[in-house]
Amino acid sequence: MRYFAALMCELFTNLYNAYFTLGGADKYIIGRNLRMVSQSENAYLLHLDTREVTYLNWFYGNPTCGVISDDEKWVVVAGDFEITVWDEGVVTTIDTNPVFDIRQKDAFTVELLVNIPYLDAAVWELNVATMELRETAHYTTFFNKEYLSKCTILSGS
Repeated sequence: MRYFAALMCELFTNLYNAYFTLGGADKYIIGRNLRMVSQSENAYLLHLDTREVTYLNWFYGNPTCGVISDDEKWVVVAGDFEITVWDEGVVTTIDTNPVFDIRQKDAFTVELLVNIPYLDAAVWELNVATMELRETAHYTTFFNKEYLSKCTILSGS
């Protein structure tokens, strides 16, 4: 057990240094006590207070976007084929179409911009408390309006 704890501490240190000290990465989201990072198509959640690392998911071609809730009780990260939710220690994965961007709508809901390059592009809502995912509007509703979230993982490989 002590060996595992040492490995987790080393992983935390390496990921934290790569992103926030050395400035060598371009995919991250910053909360007050949480940091979400993506490295080599894998997403991790760094807990600053405990120096723990939570593995979130593997994303084909890296995650495209993510958000840490205002109260830091949940995190949503998305990519081309999946949405991954961390809700106070529980990780859940939902299959989906490509997600372009995400923003927090209220205490338990995020809006997802889905399938942007295609004619069926739409805005979907995910309720983090119930894991209900539903389409709410066609993307044309948001033409010429800002949609970008306040914390978007930057694109690139």
